[in-house]
Amino acid sequence: MKRAIAAVTAAAVLASLPAPALAAAPELRTVALPFLWPTARLNDVTADGAGGVWVGGVQGRYCIRWGDLCPVYNDGNPVVRRRVGSSWKEYPINGWTGQGEITRIASGAGETWIAGSNSYMARFDGSAFQKVTGPTGSVSVLATGPAGTFVNAWDLESGERVFKRTGDGWTVVDVPGVDYVADLQALTATDAWAVGYENGIQQKPAAAHFDGTAWKNVPLSAVSENDWFRKVVPVAPNDVWGITAQRLAHWNGTAWTWIAPPEGLGDLVDLTVDASGTPWVAPAESAPPAKPPYRYSGGKWEQVTIPSGAMVNGLAAVPGGIWGVGTQGDGPAAFNGS
Repeated sequence: MKRAIAAVTAAAVLASLPAPALAAAPELRTVALPFLWPTARLNDVTADGAGGVWVGGVQGRYCIRWGDLCPVYNDGNPVVRRRVGSSWKEYPINGWTGQGEITRIASGAGETWIAGSNSYMARFDGSAFQKVTGPTGSVSVLATGPAGTFVNAWDLESGERVFKRTGDGWTVVDVPGVDYVADLQALTATDAWAVGYENGIQQKPAAAHFDGTAWKNVPLSAVSENDWFRKVVPVAPNDVWGITAQRLAHWNGTAWTWIAPPEGLGDLVDLTVDASGTPWVAPAESAPPAKPPYRYSGGKWEQVTIPSGAMVNGLAAVPGGIWGVGTQGDGPAAFNGS
């Protein structure tokens, strides 16, 4: 009887408790952009380390066609804006010449760098971007953080090479087993990851780890040809996320495991991890209707709600939320949510 009474009492107590709130569906909402000249595009978004974000791209690009030709055109002008509080701020881009765009922004450990057309590279000094002479060749990767500032540059004579900023110059870095480095991110000065592919023909995914002394190749299992690493985000020594075009990957401190994306999502192009440790992925541009981002939470995929007519192809996590860039209709757009 006591057990029955206790059970009834417990059931009554439980019934009187408020029902647990359902987790809110992930959502990204449009954020008003500063004035940009027509035919603008945002290429990159990254957290600024102070709760805001940097975005970069191009504005004022146009082409007046004559048949299949474009005799009158303009490659546009570079765009760099920083979200500070509830407003956008613009800074001078010193040393820029000609037309073109900002293709990459990297920010971390108190450093912010940009790279763009015409092999332009610059470092933010707190009030303006100051041009820096980079390695010879076109820059495909730009990363900065507690392990330093790195670029991957290609030229016809030397091919692909990774460089680290050393003093006022650049030093070549050997990353064993990774023939092409697509991304390089550091958790600390003694814990960094470089990912990309090995074997330029088969392009198998490859990864290497830096322990503060040297880079060492990290063998992968169940690799697929032509499906190499695009991005990596270290969260902890035993918690590292990455993406290939077709898969989400996770390092648990011992080995990489592979997670298939939602069916029909298409190629993955960007990855970020929010403050709770949950990875978010963005798909490549696709024919309408555009595919939304997803996050991988609790062992399952959750579709992110985005405004109608929007496309999100760049993501960045900040404390308490997620930022994205892409398009809304025919114009550039920025997004924020959680």
